Amino acid sequence: MRLKAGEIVKKAVATGPGGHRARMRQRIRMAGAQSLADYELLEVLLFAAVPRRDTKPQAKALLAHFGSLEAVLEATPAGLRAAGLGPRGVAVMACPALAARRLAHADLRGRVLLPDMPTVLDYCDRLPIHDSSGVRMLHLDAAAHLLADEIVPMDTPAALCRAILARALDLHAVSLIAVRDTGASPPPAQADTADRRWARMLYIHARLMGLMVQDCLLRGAGTTVSLRAFMQD
Repeated sequence: MRLKAGEIVKKAVATGPGGHRARMRQRIRMAGAQSLADYELLEVLLFAAVPRRDTKPQAKALLAHFGSLEAVLEATPAGLRAAGLGPRGVAVMACPALAARRLAHADLRGRVLLPDMPTVLDYCDRLPIHDSSGVRMLHLDAAAHLLADEIVPMDTPAALCRAILARALDLHAVSLIAVRDTGASPPPAQADTADRRWARMLYIHARLMGLMVQDCLLRGAGTTVSLRAFMQD
């Protein structure tokens, strides 16, 4: 039995990546996301990053690389890139963990008080070490209440400062504290030129906008180095 051209196209659409995605979405609507296997959940997440290709091989490769769904979703951007995920995929995979953290700390805004540096350091000690390719920004109000705790990807000093200050204005923050983790290695006693440059640039431009950068901290292996002296030179 020979198929007409139109029937061939319809069959290709139904059996290709588009048809598979439609069936997955229908399955979620009918049976709920709990009906999906771990690799299928990753498939669905990757739909947003890979619009036209089959995402099943990539989902299974991520599970094989990291060993579990939880490990995939908790992986750092650098770890995801090392596993072969592209920029869009890395951005998408960061969303579930971020949503979970925000749900876990839904009442965080305005409740955490960071009045001095010892309190800030104690707060940071209780947080998981984040990817060294980003800077953790603590946005505070006039009473030193924490408005937001967010990680900004590292970029050129100018681009990094623009992103940080734009976010501070959105939050109506009054002061900022920057924290960059150096991973398992302690930060050098004398910060390198790149860290000094973005810290000083952030301090200067924040002042022009009426914002105060309390400090930029480098942390790793239980050691903390303050860039405050370099910022105010």
